[in-house]
Amino acid sequence: MPRGHGPFAVANRVGNPLVRMVLRSPLHGVLSARLALITVTGRRSGRGFTFPIFYEQDGDRVTIAVGWPERKLWWRNLRDGGRVGLRLRGVERLGDAQAYGDEQSGVTVRVTLDPE
Repeated sequence: MPRGHGPFAVANRVGNPLVRMVLRSPLHGVLSARLALITVTGRRSGRGFTFPIFYEQDGDRVTIAVGWPERKLWWRNLRDGGRVGLRLRGVERLGDAQAYGDEQSGVTVRVTLDPE
């Protein structure tokens, strides 16, 4: 286990399921102004993986700054672009995503949402 992995593991195992539950509930407004759920399809597995993320939205564009990118895998599935699902403010949306950057310089994922 990498040094300093404790806080990351706790967030993944305890915090993320709780945040997912709230964001999928009628109480989503408590968190959904800055937090959303992203669903990314694994390149090899073809399975969908859903994670809470912090985001900024400007119209049909959503920007995600990936925290601890060296410890996360999901954004790597978007290096060459890909489709994602987002649950924004209680509404399911789809869009095209592209990851920019790397572990050293930081990673940003930009999503262009499909029209509603």
